[in-house]
Amino acid sequence: MIDMAGINTHGGLNGQPRTWTRLYLAAVTSLVLLSSIPIVLLCTHQPESALVASGTATVDAERTSLGPAPIVSTDGIPLTIERNMLPDGFSIAKNTEVVLTDGQASVVKAFGDYLAARGEWAVVTSGKRTSEGQLALIKERITEKGAAAKFPKLEEASILDTKIWLKAWRWLTARHVPINAPAPVPGENVRTSMHLQGLAIDLISNNLDHLRSMLANFSRSEYAGQAQLHITGIVREPGCVHINLG
Repeated sequence: MIDMAGINTHGGLNGQPRTWTRLYLAAVTSLVLLSSIPIVLLCTHQPESALVASGTATVDAERTSLGPAPIVSTDGIPLTIERNMLPDGFSIAKNTEVVLTDGQASVVKAFGDYLAARGEWAVVTSGKRTSEGQLALIKERITEKGAAAKFPKLEEASILDTKIWLKAWRWLTARHVPINAPAPVPGENVRTSMHLQGLAIDLISNNLDHLRSMLANFSRSEYAGQAQLHITGIVREPGCVHINLG
């Protein structure tokens, strides 16, 4: 008896020994298995577009993580990355040159908590100053007013050159420029800065009038009780809001 494949199921293929039948069946089976391999590969192979998308996501994540991160100073207050610009994710920060005493820092942190609870923000632009730093501000204000030619020796003056900077300071105060003297002068009615004692802070925000109101409300809030010092005065100046502490 011969089946449709030409295989003699009793005596082999077309009269050949049964061994040929086994070899034929083995060969056919192998061909079937080999022909199925590409199908399996096609079903299990990850599309190239998926690999590209995966790689892109990884690169994007790495780029995001490599962005500049705000640095927190030793007093626990974040530093601005760009001057006067608040870093993302914070309610308060200070410019890199700002120095704060422990008491000043405690006020800034407490005010930061107050701002965070209200979705507001502020940047600290000045804290404790040295006499030299205060004198540098007087020089800046004179230059801003276009009066440098009136005080030719001021640029090189030190804190010991009292007569030079005292004239410049008086010229500024006569024009209602809000700035204090860098040091007391015996026999002169000179108002020195509370910044020199670590008892003043200057802050800015996108609306100085609103910032002044927030500082006033903060000073009466429970948040203010967390600080070592308390606000004793608030002045809305042309370029900042100044607070005195005590």
